Amino acid sequence: MSNGTISATFDVSAAAAAGELLLQAATVLPPIYYLIAVFLFVGAFLYNFLEFHLLSDILHGFMGDPVELTFNPESEIYHGVASKCRSLHGRYLVTPWLASPHLQTVFLNFLGRPPSFKYNRQIYRTRDGGTIALDWLLFSDVAGGSAQLPTGISKEDSTPLLVMVPGLTSDSASAYVKHLVYKMAKSGWNVVVGNHRGLGGMSITSDCFYNAGWTEDVREVINYLHKEYPNAPMYAVGTSIGANILVKYLGEEGENTPLAGATSICSPWDLVVCDRFINRKLAQRLYDRALAIGLKGYAELHQSVLSRLANWEGISKSCSVRDFDNHATRLIANYETVDTYYRRCSSVSYVANVSVPLLCISAIDDPVCTSEAIPWDECRANKKIVLATTTHGGHLGYFQGLTGKQLWWVGAVYEFLSVLHNSPFMHHQKKTEATGLHSALESTIDQSPYVNITEDGMLSPATENTLTESTVTHSNKEITESEISAEIDETAKTSSKDGVLRITSKNENSVKKDKGENISETVADVMYPIKRSVHELRKYQGKSIWLLAYIAFMTSWPLIGSLSFFFFRKRYNKAPRKNN
Repeated sequence: MSNGTISATFDVSAAAAAGELLLQAATVLPPIYYLIAVFLFVGAFLYNFLEFHLLSDILHGFMGDPVELTFNPESEIYHGVASKCRSLHGRYLVTPWLASPHLQTVFLNFLGRPPSFKYNRQIYRTRDGGTIALDWLLFSDVAGGSAQLPTGISKEDSTPLLVMVPGLTSDSASAYVKHLVYKMAKSGWNVVVGNHRGLGGMSITSDCFYNAGWTEDVREVINYLHKEYPNAPMYAVGTSIGANILVKYLGEEGENTPLAGATSICSPWDLVVCDRFINRKLAQRLYDRALAIGLKGYAELHQSVLSRLANWEGISKSCSVRDFDNHATRLIANYETVDTYYRRCSSVSYVANVSVPLLCISAIDDPVCTSEAIPWDECRANKKIVLATTTHGGHLGYFQGLTGKQLWWVGAVYEFLSVLHNSPFMHHQKKTEATGLHSALESTIDQSPYVNITEDGMLSPATENTLTESTVTHSNKEITESEISAEIDETAKTSSKDGVLRITSKNENSVKKDKGENISETVADVMYPIKRSVHELRKYQGKSIWLLAYIAFMTSWPLIGSLSFFFFRKRYNKAPRKNN
C-alpha cells in the first residue's frame, strides 16, 4: 500500500473519531443549554424581523428621540404656531414594551385601549344619491350634557369644529379615531367623523365608491358644515389614506377652502412608492395581505353593487391591495391601469398648492407608509406646511408612557390646532375660480340607470342638467346669465362696410363704458373653461402648451387646407375674366 493511501485512510479515520468525540460531548451537555441556544437564536431573529429598538432605548437612557421639523425659513406658521408647541420641540419615547413599529401598529388595531363614549349619528345624502354617516361628539356630551342633534349646535355657535377623515376601511369605531375624538371634545371642541361610503354600518346607495383620491365627499361635507355653522372655525384631521385625501383636497381647493387649518397623520403621500414598498419584504407583505382581507370584507358587504360595476371573481381572489385595486377600484374609477390610479391620486402632486396651515406627522419606521415617499423638498418650499418626523412611532401608533394609554400624535394635533386657533394665522376662505378636478360634480345629480365619468375618475349616475341659472362671482359684483342676456338684448348688432360684426349700444354715449366692462367679463367667463381644460390637458399629458398647439395644427391642417382650397377656388371662378 502506498504512502498516499495510508495518509488518506488516516485522515478519514481521524475525522470520524473527531465526529464521534463531538457527538459524545453534545450528549453530555444538559438539554437546557440547547433550549437557551434556540431561544437566543429565535430572539435575535425576531428582534431584527420586528425591528425592536429596546436595547437602543436602554443605551440612550430612555431619553427618546427628538422630533425633526422641516419647514420654510420664512414660514409664519412655524414661527407663529409650531414654534410654540412643546410636543413638536420635545422628544418622543415609545412605550418600552411596545418598542417596535410592528407591535405598535398591531396593538393599535387589535387592542388600542380607546376611551368609551357614544356618538350622535347624522345621515347625510350626497348630491349623487350616496349616503355618508356623520358621527358627532360634542363638547357638551363629554362634559355631561344631553344635547342631541340637530339641536346640539346652533348656527350661531362659535365653538371650533373638527372634521375627522379616517383611513382605509376605518370608521368612527376605530381605536385611533376615538382617541383623537375624545381628546378634542374633552378639550372644548365639537368633533364630527365623516365615515367613508359603505362604512360605519351604512349601505352603498349610488354607484360611487370612495378611493385614495376621491375628494368629493370631503369637499361636500366640509361645505355643508360651513354653511350650517358659519360662525364655527373649522379644522380637519386626516389619517393614513384619509390624510392623502385631505391633502389632495387642500391642494385642489387652494385658497377656496373654508378650513382654518389641518393636520395630516401618517399619509402615504406617493401611492406608487408605497405600493412598491409594501411588496418588498416579508413583514410588509403580511400587512399587504391583512389590508387586502379588510378590503375584501368591505366588498362583501356591498357585493350587490360591486358585482355589477367591477370584476367580482377577481375581487374574491385578491391577495393584495394591488389585486383589489386592479379588479375593483381601477374599473369603478375608470383608470387605465393601477399605476395610473396611484399616480393621479397621490397627494404629493398637490402639496405645492396647499394654502392652509398644515401640520404633517410621519414616522420614519412606519411599516405601511414608507418614509421614502415623504415629500421633504415640497414641504420645505411651502410656507404653509410644517413637517414633523419621528424616528419611531409605527403606523398611527405613537404609544407613550408605561401603560400605553395615550397616543403622542393626538396630543401634538391638539396642541398645534389650539395654538393656531388662538393665533392670527388661521386661514380665511377666499372665493376664487375653481381650478380643481371636482368641477365635474358641480351640478345637481340624481340616481338614474346611466353613468357619468367624472374628472376624478369616479363613476356617478347621470341626469339631465337641472340648473336654470348659473352665477359668476366677481370681485366687486355678481352678474348672472339672465342679466348678461338682458344687456346683450339691449344692444344692436350692426355690420360695417368691411363685413366685420360689431356690437353698439342703443345709448352708446351713456352706457358704452359699462357695457364694455360687462362684455369683457362675459368673454373672460366664456374663455375660463377653455383655459382650464387646456391646463388640465397639459398637466395630465405632461406636454408643453406649444407641443399641444403644434399637434393640433398638424392634425387639423388637411381639413383647413381642403376648406381653403374650396373657398378660394369658388371665389376665383366667380371673379370676372378679361378677354384676350
